[in-house]
Amino acid sequence: MTFNAEQAACLSGCTRRQLRYWKNTGLVQPAEVEFTSGGARRDRYDFRNLVELRTIVAMLQRGISLQKIRRTLHYLREHTDFSRPLAECKLVTDGSTIFEICESAASILDTLRRGQVAFCIAVDGITEELSSRLLEMTRDREDFLGRLMA
Repeated sequence: MTFNAEQAACLSGCTRRQLRYWKNTGLVQPAEVEFTSGGARRDRYDFRNLVELRTIVAMLQRGISLQKIRRTLHYLREHTDFSRPLAECKLVTDGSTIFEICESAASILDTLRRGQVAFCIAVDGITEELSSRLLEMTRDREDFLGRLMA
């Protein structure tokens, strides 16, 4: 299923002017191009295009500049195997930079600092580990006190 430019803009939350600009500057390319019998060009966007467009719109709404989005996309196109990284990568932002979550859940890459590795610490894993250690410590303490009292 494909969508014309007007439908793609409406569904993704961008304007037709933004869509045209992003296409002309290479940020997002339509999935298909049709030519009418009169020679007019009609761009067709697929679902993955809509995801790319919506991702860009969401980042812009959260204060990420178009320049940072372009730099991120440039980095991802050069350093990943994804053909459409904005639709395929897992991205996280803190408002000033954009991180790609790697396959290894233990690290993320800062796309604006040429892939500098940042480490992710999963708090839920830490709490589970501490809970089991505390439970073990409580058992050991009870065993020790039981032996002392005996």
